[in-house]
Amino acid sequence: MWNSFKTDQALGMTAEISTYAGGKGDQIHAYVVRPQGDGRRPGIVLTHHLPGWDELYQEFARRLGNHGYTVICPDLYCRFGHGTSDDVAAKVRGEGGVPDDSVVADCEAAMKWLKSQPNSNGKVGIIGTCSGGRHSVLTASRVQGFDAV
Repeated sequence: MWNSFKTDQALGMTAEISTYAGGKGDQIHAYVVRPQGDGRRPGIVLTHHLPGWDELYQEFARRLGNHGYTVICPDLYCRFGHGTSDDVAAKVRGEGGVPDDSVVADCEAAMKWLKSQPNSNGKVGIIGTCSGGRHSVLTASRVQGFDAV
C-alpha cells in the first residue's frame, strides 16, 4: 500500500482542527483529515502517545488520509487545558495520567462520529503508538463496533 500512488493521481485532502462531542458530551478538539473525491471510505480513530496531541500525529493522520482514510485524532488531554503539547503532557503526567474510562469514551464517540459521516462505508479502525497503542487495544476490547485495531 505505501508508495503505491500514481504520479498523475490527485491526492487532495482537507485537514483541520475541529471539535466533536466526546465522552459525556464534552466538546473535544480533534485533528480531522478528509480525502477529497467521491465514494465511501473507511475511517480511522488515531490515538496519540503520552507526549501528547502533537505535530507527529497530524503528520500521521495526513499520511493515512493520503491512502483514502477519513481520520480523526482526538485530543485525549483536552480536559486538562491547552498550551504546547509538552506543557499539557507534563500536566497530564503530574496529575497521574488520563483516566482509561475517559479515553475509551472519547474514542468510542470518535468512532461513532466517523460512522455518521456521509461518505463513511461503515468500517472504522483504531490505531496508535506507545500509550496510544495501549489505548487503542483497551478501547477496541471494551467497545463494540471497531473493525480493526
